[in-house]
Amino acid sequence: MLDRNEVMKDIHKGCAEKFESLGFAFDGIAEGDNGVYADFTKNDTVVRLLSHDNILDILEKNSDGEFAKISANLLDLDDCDEKSIKSLCSEINDCADEIYGKKAVKTAKKAPATVSRSAVRAGMSYDANTLANKISLVYPELKGEYKENIEKYDQFLSNEFFTEHANSYILATIKNGDAQTRKKLFKTLTEMYLDGSSETQNLICVTILGEMDNDPEMLEVCRKYIDDDEFFETVKAVNELLHSRTGKKLRAKLENPPKYKPKKNKGGFMSNMLDASATQQQQ
Repeated sequence: MLDRNEVMKDIHKGCAEKFESLGFAFDGIAEGDNGVYADFTKNDTVVRLLSHDNILDILEKNSDGEFAKISANLLDLDDCDEKSIKSLCSEINDCADEIYGKKAVKTAKKAPATVSRSAVRAGMSYDANTLANKISLVYPELKGEYKENIEKYDQFLSNEFFTEHANSYILATIKNGDAQTRKKLFKTLTEMYLDGSSETQNLICVTILGEMDNDPEMLEVCRKYIDDDEFFETVKAVNELLHSRTGKKLRAKLENPPKYKPKKNKGGFMSNMLDASATQQQQ
């Protein structure tokens, strides 16, 4: 594993010219309780690049003196090399240009807050928005679609984001992707499933992985990269059910969802599907 401080120095080298062109001064690299960070200052604006866990956050200091997240990018020190650092610097520079450059438009709608690992340890569950945010770290090209989703609907609509945009990337990775991308994808999906809300679990097993249509080769890839047996067995059961005669009616509901109504069944749609599968097997 590379040293986090050394990686941050390389990131600074790749971003210093861009921030200087935007009028920012470099305040140095420091280590805090949350990770290693580099600050750039312009008048009263402070932008912080914070490396922690396998993430690099771009933060901005607000009027209360607290740092609010602008963007998050994948930075896995186990898989970090010169090429990935260069790509990350390009992402950071594009983000800085978009927000602070001369062509920057008025501030876009603020993205919903994501659920952090510390919040999960305190008892919260990962939600659909956090799932989408994490998937956008695996596929940076989805970040624009994520932002447009919030702009268009004035909130985040998870089904639209995944069915219209993210699923094609995810399914392509499972079918023909390289080992490194598959590893990142399933690490994210497993974490989100194990500590996710029922809605998040439904999205992963039904809306996303249910679209494999019981393809044996794709299920074999899932078996290889999903190290939690309960998660894999749920994915397998959902695929078998959706591929069955009974599943055709359930799939029709997925493609033509009813208008929103308050949930009465705590287990959610996926639990109903699995109950239907169990009933079908008993007949």
